[in-house]
Amino acid sequence: MLVYIKPLSTFPKLHSDTLFGALTSAISELYPDLIEKMLKEFEEGRSPFLISSTFPVIFNDDEKIKFYPKLIMDSDLSNIDSKTLKDYKKVEYIEEELFNALIKGDLTEKDLLNNYDNYYRSLNLLMSEKLNVDFGFGENILPNNMVNRLINETEIFYTQGDSYKNLGLFYLVYLFDEGYGKIIESAMKFLKDRGFGRDISTGKGHFDFEIESVLNYEDNEGDNMFVSLSRFIPTENDLKRINEYSFYEIGSKRGRDKSGEIRKQVRFFKEGSVFPNFQLTYGNIVKSGDINPAIEYGYAYPLRFSKEIK
Repeated sequence: MLVYIKPLSTFPKLHSDTLFGALTSAISELYPDLIEKMLKEFEEGRSPFLISSTFPVIFNDDEKIKFYPKLIMDSDLSNIDSKTLKDYKKVEYIEEELFNALIKGDLTEKDLLNNYDNYYRSLNLLMSEKLNVDFGFGENILPNNMVNRLINETEIFYTQGDSYKNLGLFYLVYLFDEGYGKIIESAMKFLKDRGFGRDISTGKGHFDFEIESVLNYEDNEGDNMFVSLSRFIPTENDLKRINEYSFYEIGSKRGRDKSGEIRKQVRFFKEGSVFPNFQLTYGNIVKSGDINPAIEYGYAYPLRFSKEIK
């Protein structure tokens, strides 16, 4: 499944863990008899589906131009012009055509940078050419307050959201159990009525969505590498398989529940991290917090590809 999100107001960032939390909340409201069974399957490594993080998509008339995370690679960039490298560091997402060429080996990162003037960067997006469409997004950081009931004091916290113009988001769903296709669609309809994020009462987080049932790539389990399109919390077995052909960046998060409890820090591999491929699924979900434990989604969304190992 390929799900397009069209924000209608200020919209929160949706990494795979946040997206999974929203979908799980909606499913628990719509299918209360199903949610425990579903979460148990995830906990036992029998995930009924996988989801990616959300990534940008430009809406250009009837065309949808998708972007994927910049790959974390082992490229030798020692001879690349410093001005080019400085500009390239601003890139977070790469147009689908360029992304596919990179993972297939038709284009190397070094070749891309040696010919950097042939491409076009706008904001944090790198594309093959400048588009004839006015698009953009702006980041909004808003102050909020909450009562910490453990110490009975009011605390200030900040929420973040983006405003979009001719730009939206998309995410991928890999269904091991086809029955969850309709369940996720129903969950999205529920969230469309309610909104995404904490600030839905003030009109933020509202959106429209569209689902395509067919993905535009082949997921070949016989390939020897994969790039994760989600935040990936590795299991002990996953960590044992990391080797010199693994390239990654590590991120972390520490949430807080409504009672004020600060949950333990959770570390994950960021989207765009690359690893050797040796099994069907990677990662797991973990529980964080003692008073009201939260479920942190940490399954990799593996986009597999072949790479010559020297």
